[in-house]
Amino acid sequence: MDFKKTILLLFISTALIAQTSGPINKEVIRKNYDKVIYVSEAGSDESGLGTKDYPYNSITKAIMNLENNGKTALFIAEGKYSVSSLKLKNGIELYGGFNSKTWERNIYKNITVITADSGKNAFICADNSVIDGFLFRKNIIRGKGAAIYSDGGSPVITNNTFTQNKTLCPLNWKPKYMHEPANDGGAIACENNSSPIISNNMFYKNYTENGRGAAIALNNNCNGEITNNVFIKNETGLNDPMRSSDGGAVSIFNWCSPLIENNIFIENQALASNDAGALFVALWCSPKIINNIFVGSKSGDDAGALFVGGQEHRYNSPLDPLPPKEKFFVEIDRNLFVGNSNPSHNSGVMRFTMESRGKFTNNICFNNSGIYFQRSETEIYNNTLLENFILIETKEGLGKSKVANNIIWGSLNIDAPSEFHNNIMKEKFDGKNIYKDPIFIDDSFILHPLAVSYESTRNFTNIYVSGLNLKPNSLKGRIVKGGNSWGVVKSNDESNIEIWGDFNDGLEFFVLQSLALSQKSPCINNGLDLKSVKHDYYKKKRPMNNRYDIGAIESN
Repeated sequence: MDFKKTILLLFISTALIAQTSGPINKEVIRKNYDKVIYVSEAGSDESGLGTKDYPYNSITKAIMNLENNGKTALFIAEGKYSVSSLKLKNGIELYGGFNSKTWERNIYKNITVITADSGKNAFICADNSVIDGFLFRKNIIRGKGAAIYSDGGSPVITNNTFTQNKTLCPLNWKPKYMHEPANDGGAIACENNSSPIISNNMFYKNYTENGRGAAIALNNNCNGEITNNVFIKNETGLNDPMRSSDGGAVSIFNWCSPLIENNIFIENQALASNDAGALFVALWCSPKIINNIFVGSKSGDDAGALFVGGQEHRYNSPLDPLPPKEKFFVEIDRNLFVGNSNPSHNSGVMRFTMESRGKFTNNICFNNSGIYFQRSETEIYNNTLLENFILIETKEGLGKSKVANNIIWGSLNIDAPSEFHNNIMKEKFDGKNIYKDPIFIDDSFILHPLAVSYESTRNFTNIYVSGLNLKPNSLKGRIVKGGNSWGVVKSNDESNIEIWGDFNDGLEFFVLQSLALSQKSPCINNGLDLKSVKHDYYKKKRPMNNRYDIGAIESN
């Protein structure tokens, strides 16, 4: 069998991710607003009144004529709209995806395209502004946030698609040191106490020439939520000799603490010698990273998928003192990492370093190029790690890392203060551990598609199979590999499977084993009762009677 023609479907993931991720077509109820203003390509800025029958022609005109006299929405019909760093107004809600004749809404059929004038952002957010149901395409700026920029506001950015947006390198940029800030946020940049809700969006092929976060960048005391989004093939560092383009998809920097939950990261890259192919976290940020899928991402240096660092790279001033635990603590729980890599083959999953503190629990990691904990203090509990495992170095002020109830089925490099207890391990190490094969269920099978087609406007592939009588949505959230490409199952019915990503040349599918435990596994009922780990990878409550299983998934 030619592996390059093969698609591998991994039987591990959470259905909840596939059910909620990506843009959702939602009806917007007219009666919920005191005023609705209508915009259409067929309208007129000279004679239009902003009504259904007499809409404005431009979003700019509609915003300029707004008065803050009640709850107001803009309904914007399908078509292409040009804007120029358009400053939104507080609390105003913008919705795209309307039919210009009936004013019925379908964001997939009635595509509303937003493109800024050359060298400008598209939108500059105000507090509590809503941006929902648009296609932001080919916005390019020599600055931050080519599609959307928020300075201190709290926008709601939902159900949009962002593609081919890009930030350019700063003019005459010749910093003395590496890792100096550049133009972050190829699609979205939020700064200075901004608390955005960025949910149910598609980010596909966005870029930075020199800057962090090709899809999203948060900087300087931002909070908010990044949830239920899909990130595919975003890239940082197209022109970066100075290592200032970390976070191929998302960058979280400088005391930010967002929730990052239920997102799918597929084949994102940090190019040149930059870190974190998918998600970069640094300078005392304390995000909660929960229930995400990271597949097929690559970095040019460290951390194929996820980089977490406390200190920043600093060359011309002293390092910061270590903050107290209550001010700096990173939670990483119930994530799936598959097929991520870095050039040194030591941190495909993650590099957790530079005086980081946190908790790494209930994660599943395999077929990556290793996991790396360095100069950190970490609680590493109940993970399934089919990876080479590195835990090295320490620094004054850091306590021991605690490693318990994990399946660690790879080589070890341990040279840091640590406590190992009750792990299933391939190589022997200090502490009371178990050295037996974890024994997973062998539940693999093969699919042969009869037809394959790629939906380019929505970035998924539809595959038709016959004779299997699949249960509706029984494959949701599972990971796919075809040749050298990765994807995640979006949905399925009896004979059709939708997969995030492009698999137009796929020939056959292999459903691999789930890494669920066999009833013969020595992991079952042999785990420690850890009060801080109350649930498993599927958020199933763990038994509190000293009958935990070892690893991420409870067997019963």
